[in-house]
Parts: sequence; structure tokens; C-alpha cells
Amino acid sequence: MIVSRKSDTLAAGLSSKKLEAIKELSKLGLKLSDGYDYVLWEYVSPETTLDDVKKRLSSIKTSLSEEIIEERNK
Repeated sequence: MIVSRKSDTLAAGLSSKKLEAIKELSKLGLKLSDGYDYVLWEYVSPETTLDDVKKRLSSIKTSLSEEIIEERNK
């Protein structure tokens, strides 16, 4: 499946297993996100390496989900 947003194109292959899981979760009324809500492509930098990401994430003292919730509440 190819998802196009603005001028950016994200390729995301979905297996039949993932498609079935999405279908089942949707039936339960759970909100699913394709990640577009987070505007992640604006933070992509070709100069950033995996080591850079690991270093930045290691400074988070709580869980990443707690950090995201805290940031949303600001």
C-alpha cells in the first residue's frame, strides 16, 4: 500500500495478517493511526544516524509513551 501525503510518499507494505488485525481493531471502535497525525516527516533529517537517535532517546527518564502524553498536555 502506498500512502501519499502532500509531496511526501511513504511506502508501507501491509501483510494479510496486519490487514486482518486492523480490520478487527476497527470493528472494536478503536482509533488507528497511520502515523500521519504525528507529522514525523518534518523531523526526518538525512544527517541523523541511528546512533544519534539512540543517544537522544537514552536521555528520556520515563517511558516514551509518558513523554508523548506529557508533551501533548502542554
